[in-house]
Amino acid sequence: QGGEVHPCVGFWMGYFRCLLRNRISLCFVLGGSGDGDGEDAPPGAEGGFGLVTELISCLEAVLEEKSAALAFPGLRQVFMLNNTFAIVRRAVRSDLKLFLPPGWVRARDERMEGFIKGYMDVSWAPVVARLNDASGGPKLPAVLRRRTTNRLSAFYSALENACSAQRCWKVPNPVLRGVLRKTVSGNVVPAYRRYLEDHPEVDVAVGRSAEELEQQLSDLFEG
Repeated sequence: QGGEVHPCVGFWMGYFRCLLRNRISLCFVLGGSGDGDGEDAPPGAEGGFGLVTELISCLEAVLEEKSAALAFPGLRQVFMLNNTFAIVRRAVRSDLKLFLPPGWVRARDERMEGFIKGYMDVSWAPVVARLNDASGGPKLPAVLRRRTTNRLSAFYSALENACSAQRCWKVPNPVLRGVLRKTVSGNVVPAYRRYLEDHPEVDVAVGRSAEELEQQLSDLFEG
C-alpha cells in the first residue's frame, strides 16, 4: 500500500533467470538449433529474445493492473516507478541482459521518466497552483494582503496534506528516492521562494521559510 516493489517482481525475475540458465534445454523447447549467428551469441538467444521480452511484458501488465487498486493517482505512478526500476535492475545485473533486445533498457528509462512526470502532475502541480497570482490589476493594500494571505493558507494546507500522505509512501532504492525528492523540491521550493519575493507584504510564519520547506520535503518516501 506504500507503493513499494511488489513481491512478485523478485520471484518472477528470479524464475526467468533460472529458466535461462538451462539454455540448452530452453533451445530444444523453443525449437532452435542453439548455434546462433556467431560465437558471441548465447545459446538459444534467437528464441530467448522473444521469450524474455514477452514474459517481462506480461509481468509489467500485471503490475499495471495492480496499480489501479491504489487509492491515490500519484501513488500509482510511484508504484510503477519502483517496480519498473526493480525489473530493469534485476535484468541488467544478471544473464537476462543477454536476451534483451537493443533499446529495451532505454524504453524503460523513458517510461520511468513518464512515471515521474505523471506523479508530479497529479501530486504537486495542484499544490504549486495554489500560489498562482490571478489578480488582474492594482488592488488596495488591505485587499492585496488578504488575497495573498488566503492564497498562502491554501498552499500550506495543500502542502501539508501532500506531505502527510507521501511520508507513508515508500521508495526503497536510495538513488531513486533521492531523484524523486530532488524533483519535488526543484518544482515546489523555487515557486514558493518566487512567491515570497513577489509579495514582501506577506508575513511568513515561523517554520515556513523556503529552506525549512525544502527540509520538510526531504522526509518524503520513507514508508
